Amino acid sequence: MKKFVFVTGYVLFSVAFLFAQPKPKQSESAPTQKEMEEMMREAQKEMDNLDPETKRMMDSMGIKVPSFNSIPQVTDAQLQEAYENENRIVPEKDAGRIAGISKIPLTNASMPAFLSAAHNKVSVKLGLVSKTKGEEIYQSIKTQHHSPVATGNTAAALWMMGKAELALYVAGKACIDDPTNTDNINNYAAMLSMSGAEQLSIPLLNSVNKRFPKNSTVLNNIGQAWFGLGDIDKANNYLDSAIRIYAYHPQANYTKSFIEESKDHEAAAVEAVKRSIRKSYSMEKQERLKNLGYKLKSDDLDWDHRMPQDPLGLEKFNWPEYPKNVNQSIVLEKEWNIFKEKCEEEIAVLREQQKMLEEVAQITGEKRMRQLIQASQKGQRVDPVPPLAPKAMIKLKYLVDGKDGHLAAAYQRKGEALVMAYSQVEDLQNRREKQIDAIRKKYEDQFGEGKPNPFDVACGEENAANNTFLTASNSLLQQACTDYLNFVRRKINDETYYYQYTMWPEEFEVAQVTAKLSWLLTIHAQKVMFQDKGAWCQPEEEPEMQAFKLAVFDDVHCMYHSEFKSFVGSIRSDCSRTTTELDLKFLKLGLKQDMDQKTFADQFMTCSVEVGAGVSVGSKNLGPLKGELSAGGSLGLEFDRTGLTDVIIKGAASASLGTDVITDGNNKGENRVGTETKDGSAGDVGVIQDLQVEAGVKGQVSIISGKSSVAGTGILSVLN
Repeated sequence: MKKFVFVTGYVLFSVAFLFAQPKPKQSESAPTQKEMEEMMREAQKEMDNLDPETKRMMDSMGIKVPSFNSIPQVTDAQLQEAYENENRIVPEKDAGRIAGISKIPLTNASMPAFLSAAHNKVSVKLGLVSKTKGEEIYQSIKTQHHSPVATGNTAAALWMMGKAELALYVAGKACIDDPTNTDNINNYAAMLSMSGAEQLSIPLLNSVNKRFPKNSTVLNNIGQAWFGLGDIDKANNYLDSAIRIYAYHPQANYTKSFIEESKDHEAAAVEAVKRSIRKSYSMEKQERLKNLGYKLKSDDLDWDHRMPQDPLGLEKFNWPEYPKNVNQSIVLEKEWNIFKEKCEEEIAVLREQQKMLEEVAQITGEKRMRQLIQASQKGQRVDPVPPLAPKAMIKLKYLVDGKDGHLAAAYQRKGEALVMAYSQVEDLQNRREKQIDAIRKKYEDQFGEGKPNPFDVACGEENAANNTFLTASNSLLQQACTDYLNFVRRKINDETYYYQYTMWPEEFEVAQVTAKLSWLLTIHAQKVMFQDKGAWCQPEEEPEMQAFKLAVFDDVHCMYHSEFKSFVGSIRSDCSRTTTELDLKFLKLGLKQDMDQKTFADQFMTCSVEVGAGVSVGSKNLGPLKGELSAGGSLGLEFDRTGLTDVIIKGAASASLGTDVITDGNNKGENRVGTETKDGSAGDVGVIQDLQVEAGVKGQVSIISGKSSVAGTGILSVLN
């Protein structure tokens, strides 16, 4: 079945891609084999007719021209089945698998035998490489740490890294080693459910639920398993229970949206996805909202990274005063000249840096594009944008567009106000020139040999006219420039913060230098009026000029770092980069990052993962971690079929483990400044700037399973 779905999916995808046609509305029948063959012939003609230049360009980019001559043959019935699966909203009820679920609850006595039988069934379906490497990993962890907790957390880490087969194998062994460890049981059951063996997961989850009732993670996982089996009523009951406990449950709400859609409750389906995406973003959820006719907005998402007030340090920059009389003008004109010279020197330095960084960014960008193309041809995945960029582009879009896209209009108004000030100053200057002409005509016949020569009086009148001009013109210019510069400062800071999450690091370095250049060019361009003393004024000793030093920019560095560390490797997330690294000792075992050449989409389902620092408070085991709670300092991670899509840093403001509900632990972006502690760190409730959580022998990892495939394509979907 899985092979058939892949083949027909490839056919349908290829045709849709080539002809760029929108997805048709659900209808009664699929294209026939004859129609499909005709479409393939047309597609092959398109490929054959590509001009040589296009072929050369594709070849230089590592793109092979696709061929449609060797598409496997499928029957009309198979096409219809694939078409129905494609358009099905919820799974069909699988009476056979449901009937195979034992009605007798698992006990401490029966649990070991059930786990051994389940592991044996799963192992039969795993690839030889996965079983071999899985056993090596299991033996290595067991030998070094002698702890089923460590083994179970290792399995969870492998799952998070997209190694589903390895994770299933190691998780099964961890549960067999300690059948009483409910964290491992929950995680193994979640893996089984998301891999297509829901009938094996339900008895395990029921046993955990009996021990820890009203645990949102367990209730969700049971609901997801029943959904995969097609018992929508049971699934709905459990999912509703999880949502009642945690209104924004990321997975329960997401699956709930499909149940609502299947009942033609589109408005309820939209609301369910909106609740799901609020605290845990994924592009899959955003695309689902789009398909349901809703466009995701900034207010629909939470954002837990506090925005610094002045990330580039622009407020540190100052410049000379605007002169309001001729005495000030004589000194300040020289200070302004020095200020502008300093700006020009720094501008020259930054332009050299900009040129160098642009070259680095171009080389890196071209390399990334080649990797993207090569990976897509191998069925692998490379992020086209930074991991948090899609979320940031929605949540922080107002920073670069303004509310409702009004930033451009506001920018225009500020510029127009500045131009208006320039125009008014020009009028004042014309008026001053007329006054000076009148004064000079008044006194021109009074100077010379034998005449009164009223130097002081004429000087005073001319200076008075100049002072009036300087006060009026520079007051206008200073007010308009201050207003404009405050706007530009805010705009540059907002854009810099936005780009930190939406650009790759090397691109952001260019953007940061460009922002600095923009600020220097703007403050350098300030218009200031100067005026010498009147022509009849006697020379005086000029006052000393103040020394001037140009401020230094701050470099923007990511304030928020989180790292999940396990025995097999780590997942580190910063503002514009998420890196997954395998531990050296496991690389030596031959466990390469692309060991099985499979993507998340091949074998992975949506899920959330909660990672906490400890398994209990005192001696009390509280059961699997829940998405609505934080344990001192914990991480929430969201996955879809593309991989990691969101990282939520959580921290307890007070109270004990498992009781601190995070309700106000995030800023929505509009809140530019949060509270701060005495050491200057963020004091926002629930927000931690730098968090490292280790999943070793003490850490706790809880997998919150997501929606199952409606077509039964999991790696264990054919399990008996």
